[in-house]
Amino acid sequence: MTLGARAYRGPLRVLLAALATGAAALLAARYGAGIWEPEKARRILPACGGACLLAALAAALWAGRLHQTRLVVTMDAKEVALRRGGREARVPASAVDAVGIRWPVADPVWTLWVDPERAPGLDAVAEVDGRAVTLLRGRSLPPGWLDAARAAATGALGADWRVVDDEGGEVPPPAAGALGRAPQIVVDGGGRYRDGSGGAVLAVACRRRGRRTVVLRDPHAAALLVVRGPSRLPGRDRVRVLDAAGRPLGFMRGLREPSFHTAGGMLLGSTRESGGGHVVTGVDGRRSAALRTEDGGGVRLERSPSAPDPLRTLALALPVAVRPDRRPGRR
Repeated sequence: MTLGARAYRGPLRVLLAALATGAAALLAARYGAGIWEPEKARRILPACGGACLLAALAAALWAGRLHQTRLVVTMDAKEVALRRGGREARVPASAVDAVGIRWPVADPVWTLWVDPERAPGLDAVAEVDGRAVTLLRGRSLPPGWLDAARAAATGALGADWRVVDDEGGEVPPPAAGALGRAPQIVVDGGGRYRDGSGGAVLAVACRRRGRRTVVLRDPHAAALLVVRGPSRLPGRDRVRVLDAAGRPLGFMRGLREPSFHTAGGMLLGSTRESGGGHVVTGVDGRRSAALRTEDGGGVRLERSPSAPDPLRTLALALPVAVRPDRRPGRR
């Protein structure tokens, strides 16, 4: 496994910007009568074209450098091989303590834990910190890398899968369905969904860069729910909720006091502002959920055990879609 297409987004953006700037300048000089005097255009266009050409060349060199110096990781039953350029290091399977990830959950760091005395030369191809060897960051890897890396580590290599939080502590495997079952959840400023009674991290809200999409991931970075924010177009104020496989579960309509609907449009409940928070009422008139501000920061989401399962699931998007302290005119 090595870098995916996402690792080359930086050079691609520079290249496209250079080409677009050059094309815009050429079109302005050719068809924009009155914008530039002919003498001024003859002075500006060569300089602009040269700058765009240099920027495009720099982007191509940048991408080439990334490709030539990328780390290539190969795992099999006998060893882990790391190659970068013309350098290579091999770690026998018996020297591997574990394979896994380190937080942040939004951009986990693929990591190898080894016995350094039995794996010499690793610092020539990768960053080594004690027994931890940094392989690659999640955002630079192709989609689906996490499941593939875990399958290779536990299957082919036969190593343990380890997840370490931002304080260096090992994170135990999350209990199946823990987020859906929790009656009270505290969401802190970092987007971490914690059990309201025990304080354990149940999920982390991970916002995709430059997008209105938030993915709720469990502490081991597996996707649980996808929340797609509303479009900027007028009248399109739906917040859609999907499962980890991308199947629609329902949507919320409205930003201040959203209503909850199934994927087919059937009404499940409505929201009203009350006492500095939000209260969700089901179609049967009973209180199904509530969102309020915590004194120490963050928000607390309470869900009634008697609420329908679809409404309980959609309510998990409420801390992402609205904030109890948000008021008209306040940003």
